[in-house]
Amino acid sequence: MNFKAVVIAVLLAFVINVENVYAAGFSLYEWGARGTSMGGTMLGRADDPSAVAYNPAGITQLEGFQTMIGVSMVAPSGKIDTPGETTSIKTNYFFPPHAFLTYQMTDKAWLGLGLYTRFGLGTEYPDDWPGRYNTQFTRVQSLSLNPNIAYKLTDSLSLALGAEVMWFDFYQEKAIVNPLAPGLRAADIDAELDGDSYGFGGNVALHYRPNDTWAVGLTYKSRVKHTIEGDAKFKNSPLPGFFENTSAEGDITLPDSFGAGIMFRPHQKVSLEANAIYTLWSTYDELKIKFGDPLNPLNPASDVTSADKKWRDVWRFQLGAEYDLNDLIDLRLGYVFDQIPDRDKYADYMTPTSDRHIITTGVGFSWEKLNLDLSYSYLWFENRSIEARDSNGDGFTDILDSRFKDGHTHLAGVSISYRF
Repeated sequence: MNFKAVVIAVLLAFVINVENVYAAGFSLYEWGARGTSMGGTMLGRADDPSAVAYNPAGITQLEGFQTMIGVSMVAPSGKIDTPGETTSIKTNYFFPPHAFLTYQMTDKAWLGLGLYTRFGLGTEYPDDWPGRYNTQFTRVQSLSLNPNIAYKLTDSLSLALGAEVMWFDFYQEKAIVNPLAPGLRAADIDAELDGDSYGFGGNVALHYRPNDTWAVGLTYKSRVKHTIEGDAKFKNSPLPGFFENTSAEGDITLPDSFGAGIMFRPHQKVSLEANAIYTLWSTYDELKIKFGDPLNPLNPASDVTSADKKWRDVWRFQLGAEYDLNDLIDLRLGYVFDQIPDRDKYADYMTPTSDRHIITTGVGFSWEKLNLDLSYSYLWFENRSIEARDSNGDGFTDILDSRFKDGHTHLAGVSISYRF
């Protein structure tokens, strides 16, 4: 089997087995092992097929037909202190994939196609933990199909326009207080919510490279609105007719973002880059779920639950460096500071994190037509305290006085690129 057939087979596997794609954070940037090893600083460089995700205007630097496939491994962990108890978040492994194709049509026009994960979340706790009335297990999955066309406006300046079709899946397990035995785990009502959606968006990008020393990239990714439709299932209902299985739906608008990057090459073997990304997470104002039937037949308003989120717009700053050791090996380093968008007043256990620091490193191997890139990153959270509150407005305190601590994540990635 030739390499082209292998690439096609892997792309089909991603599409067919997408239900196995998970991620550990709400916004993801692991779109290629090379980029990840340099802290994601690919907005200015944009010189391999992963530019489809980072800055598609940069694909005008790629000759002929090129492709990249790969996967990241994400393993988050942490602890939460609640009154009288410390709970460890269960360690899971998540594997967001990436795959890209670029094709030079003419001296001026290029096509790019990306399949990658922009948003994801995975948080799991023991069944009997004190915060189970907020969440026991939350999983968010997404997969974006992103075709682009890039055009050389001049020899130095390129423009790209793209469309995005995003599949988004939400699944959550939590406990609901049994009014006949509040706080007793054996009497809790177990709730399961499962739904998905397709949404549509777009992107625009610019890439300016006046010479071999400097390059500048600007990007915009649009917001994507989803109407998630699915099912709500309940176990251990206290009375017949209460908390019956029913349909459920909810709206969420995923944020738009702006990115800017400058690459500087002080030496033929060394390149440095700095990026800033501004994400408008204020689109995530509340999480409202509408059920097909009231959960409590005595209360018609119980067909809707709502939790305030009121997230804020945030910055992500990235620094990266690459050193060409020789014709075969490239060495890479990076650093990221990533602000968390949820405010202390509205924080919950779905995203038990704080501002994040990431140290990244990696190595690349180059042959005539083949590249192999490996990356490793270590992410850690700053400790954070939040106060007890009733997040759902149902009169029960589901968020306790809590301290998020010892949060860290190991990330590893591999990508294979080929030039036909």
